[in-house]
Amino acid sequence: MSPTVASLLCLGLWLGQKIPSAEGELFRPSIRAVPGPVVPRGAEVSFSCQGPQGSKSFQLWEDENFLLQINTTRGEAAFPFSVKGANAKGHYRCRYWQGPGWSEFSAPLRLLVTGFFCRPSFLVRPGILVAAGETVNLTCQIFLASGISKLTFFLLKAGVPDPLQFQSTEEKVANFTLPSVKAEDAGDYSCIYLVEGRRRASDPSEVLRLEVTDYTTDNIVSLSLAGLVLLILGVVLAEAWYSHRGS
Repeated sequence: MSPTVASLLCLGLWLGQKIPSAEGELFRPSIRAVPGPVVPRGAEVSFSCQGPQGSKSFQLWEDENFLLQINTTRGEAAFPFSVKGANAKGHYRCRYWQGPGWSEFSAPLRLLVTGFFCRPSFLVRPGILVAAGETVNLTCQIFLASGISKLTFFLLKAGVPDPLQFQSTEEKVANFTLPSVKAEDAGDYSCIYLVEGRRRASDPSEVLRLEVTDYTTDNIVSLSLAGLVLLILGVVLAEAWYSHRGS
């Protein structure tokens, strides 16, 4: 390959938006954040773009802005990223080069960078100890001055990289529901909120540990009644014993 042809090919890879798209012919890539899409300000995160084997290059984009390109044929590329206040943006996408052109972009990945606003309050009802099959309601609320038009609240669970639920609202409170909880729903929960337009998230709320028992409400009531009967029986036997000793 002549130096001129090689230079033109390299230029074409870097200016991929000028190359005719192969959309519909190539598999859509996937993107994920490691360790997860919710990270504190100042943390290190890596964006992993997954494509087919034989891909020549991978690109990382932030909204409509090109960020970085990695040339590899491994079928996957990892883009290191340092989360700072100035670059704590929002949606990231990737694509790969194979054959006649660039693939379509991956689905957008929203990066949530925490630590920019005061932590919200976090409540759980009926309580942190619930029976399997019950419905749990989790409330995330903030107390801010007026002037904030729209918020998005996110429900987080420790050990789960992506938010469990999210809710956009013009109110300062969001209610999340866990219906018919199971043993695997037990764990540490928290919440954060995002101020729309600023694309930065709050400090996480306090962590609430939810415990799910194997007992139903009827079981708990039955055990409580059985315990009460045993207590009364014990009192009666104790009185009888003392009466017998005094006679």
